[in-house]
Amino acid sequence: MTKTMDQRLIPSWNVPNAITLVRLCLALIISWLLFMPWESGIKAAGILLLIAFITDLLDGPVARRLGQATLFGAIFDIITDFLLFSPALLLAMRAGLFERVNKLVPLNPYLYAVWAMSGIVSTIAGISVFLWKRRTRYIEFPLPPRVAKFNFIFWLTPLLAAIFRVGPDWGLAALMYLSMISGIASAISYFRKGFYIFTV
Repeated sequence: MTKTMDQRLIPSWNVPNAITLVRLCLALIISWLLFMPWESGIKAAGILLLIAFITDLLDGPVARRLGQATLFGAIFDIITDFLLFSPALLLAMRAGLFERVNKLVPLNPYLYAVWAMSGIVSTIAGISVFLWKRRTRYIEFPLPPRVAKFNFIFWLTPLLAAIFRVGPDWGLAALMYLSMISGIASAISYFRKGFYIFTV
């Protein structure tokens, strides 16, 4: 996404959107694998989640390089990120993958999960308001601040560590706390950059 992003809300099936569509398909498979009680399925879900994360790093640079940054692509990317992360997080909690840090994180894993999910809900609310108001007037879509992309990394890293069961317990706990700090920074940044959508 760039400052010259096409602001027309028209579905366009270009290369970056195809990459995002692959990520959306992976989200469905990951959710199914985490729902099944197979240990091998959980590991496979982790591998696919890692692949999906790599594709998330690719679609933005590809869109900029090919001059294919669009409003539809920007919103499609954000929503797909949430559809990838949210079910995976909830199903990982259901599978008890965060239980090993119960003594290190109060209200585990809800302190981490509720903050992440509230960030998702507030962003979806902002996009919904933008789309509603855009029906009757032109409003430029506020590009997500740079910290938002890093925030998604901080959200996803504890989830991957829990799924793969890697690192010491204190390491997973530290990643969960970092995701909370990142979430606060991202929320402030989003609020400062995009609050005008609620006032126009």
